[in-house]
Amino acid sequence: SGVAADAENVSVPVPPNSMPAALGVGACALDAAVHAWDLAVAAGAPSPLSPALAKELLPVAQQIVEPLRAYGAYAPALPGEPGDDDVAVLLRYLGRDPRWSR
Repeated sequence: SGVAADAENVSVPVPPNSMPAALGVGACALDAAVHAWDLAVAAGAPSPLSPALAKELLPVAQQIVEPLRAYGAYAPALPGEPGDDDVAVLLRYLGRDPRWSR
């Protein structure tokens, strides 16, 4: 709510420390969605991450994740596998195994 609708760039607390406002919103959505997946899977609950949302978040991830890998925020990307859906593609790009369970 503190960002003007026409803001070109906004400050963010992680590298690159400034990004377009729309990308910042996407970054927040990516963080929330992926951690929701982490928590759900760890608790044995169904994944809250839909293929449609994952497909929208992948371009955001592709714009922000690489610089953050150096800080340990994301593991190296995992190779894709035949039959991966959009959720699996996003999770593997973020260094998560979509088949992981507790």
